[in-house]
Amino acid sequence: MTEPGPTGDTAPLTHEQEWYLANVRRSSRTRRNVRFSQRILGPLDPELFEEAVRLFTVRHDALRMALLPGADAGPAAAQRVLPVRPDDRPVHGECVTAASERQFSHYASAVLSRDVITPLTGAGRPFTLRLLRHDAGHHAFLATFDNLFFDGRAHELFGREVWRDYAALRDTGSAPAADAPSFARAARRQREGRSPRRLERTRDSWHRRLEFAGRHRWRELDGVRPTADGSIHADIPASVVGALREHCRQARCTVLHWIVGSFVRALAEHAGQRRVSLWTSVDSRRSDEREVVGMFAGAAPLAVGAPGAALPEVVAEVGHAMVDALRHQHLPARELAELLENPPGSADGPLIRDVYVNLRSFAGAYRPVHAPGDGLRITADAYPLRRITFVESAALHLRCDEYRDAVLVELVFDGRRIGEPLARAIVDRIVGDAAAVRHPPASSGKALP
Repeated sequence: MTEPGPTGDTAPLTHEQEWYLANVRRSSRTRRNVRFSQRILGPLDPELFEEAVRLFTVRHDALRMALLPGADAGPAAAQRVLPVRPDDRPVHGECVTAASERQFSHYASAVLSRDVITPLTGAGRPFTLRLLRHDAGHHAFLATFDNLFFDGRAHELFGREVWRDYAALRDTGSAPAADAPSFARAARRQREGRSPRRLERTRDSWHRRLEFAGRHRWRELDGVRPTADGSIHADIPASVVGALREHCRQARCTVLHWIVGSFVRALAEHAGQRRVSLWTSVDSRRSDEREVVGMFAGAAPLAVGAPGAALPEVVAEVGHAMVDALRHQHLPARELAELLENPPGSADGPLIRDVYVNLRSFAGAYRPVHAPGDGLRITADAYPLRRITFVESAALHLRCDEYRDAVLVELVFDGRRIGEPLARAIVDRIVGDAAAVRHPPASSGKALP
């Protein structure tokens, strides 16, 4: 039996939580929760699985956090850890009568879609967890989490730890150790030690990057034939990813940095962008807090001054820009809002995130996972949302997920400003650059003309 973690602890909001709440107050858009879904084929033991999920919610206090009254007024002592409720069963089980596997999948997608837009803050826990049963060998696991307490890194930790604990319960009959780093303590540490000098350096960095963004907004293109809004998908397969990962190891960069570098260079080549300001999500966890579940992800602007240089140079510039953003991420929400409404050196009004990059890295495989010893096959992101449309303010939004055996690329585009042919050319360039790592071209590697 896992011992409950510390309860009653109060903690300040992280900078990212404070900024998230500030955005929610200003925005009239529908909030959406973080989603997680898996198709599970094979002889699943539902009771063991539900226990593995329960252990995760007990172990990680972020999933037992609640906002205190007046949390919107400021970060100090704005949330506390709720106790573990006796006999708490966080997973809702449901047997679904469906005429076919396709009908079952449609139902799972509809339920997940509803949960994604259902508010989770309030008296209840900040998550909804469902295990749907089609038959003994076919289940759907659907999870949604309030984004105030759960980010992309937490998403990866959840999937990894739940199946680790399931295997331990199945094989040994006992739960793994209950130790897990506390979100409440990490939030307090984040707010401590913020010296005036460091805050001033952070202000200087934000001013510099936002001034660049104000001067180098998206340059509207001549001759673009408008199309419907849409997205272009591409998968970079395992054979290419393996070579790319080795190339990045030697070049001392990450695969995701390399993908962004290729993307930025494609903007110079195909869209004529001489300078590129883009936004990305930055995870501000310390190196010793990588296993903390909570909300530490926030948007940050990156400045790329030479997107048309040789690809290794562009990748290096992107990497340096990301490190700078990570080191100088935390500003008070009110100050940050003022900077975005009135960017330094710009008279063109509030900044719009014309180019946005969303990056996620997962330690596991994308293809169906065969759990050792029991024949389970687990497929991630198996249930797409239905009848839900999210408004994009960006001209281009690159989404990139790195798995052990694949890199998934999706480019969402504004049809009026970009058009499908240009978006497709940009994605084709990224895929072509990745494939060329296996057989480097005999070019001189000079910058684009």
